[in-house]
Amino acid sequence: MKSKTSTRKSTQRKNSGSENSPPEKEAYVRRARRIEGQVQAISRMIEEERYCVDILMQVRAARSALKSLSIELLESHTNQCVREAFESNNGEKTIQELLEVFKTYS
Repeated sequence: MKSKTSTRKSTQRKNSGSENSPPEKEAYVRRARRIEGQVQAISRMIEEERYCVDILMQVRAARSALKSLSIELLESHTNQCVREAFESNNGEKTIQELLEVFKTYS
């Protein structure tokens, strides 16, 4: 994903074209929508007062799916954006950003 100078600005960045190929982007969107469906199903289960253990199992599945997606996004960011930063002599700044990402998501 795109390098960022601040957390708030990162949500405003656009894909530069070199980041994720359309098939990769489409796969991420499909996975995110599938996860969204899982979360909506959890809401329905709560509204229907389903068995708590069943709800918790669905929560675990959604968390696992989110974790898997975040790992793939991080891999993509590292292989594409971080590599580009090093090639354009912006590696040090990008390393610091990547370390912050690891701290946040670990």
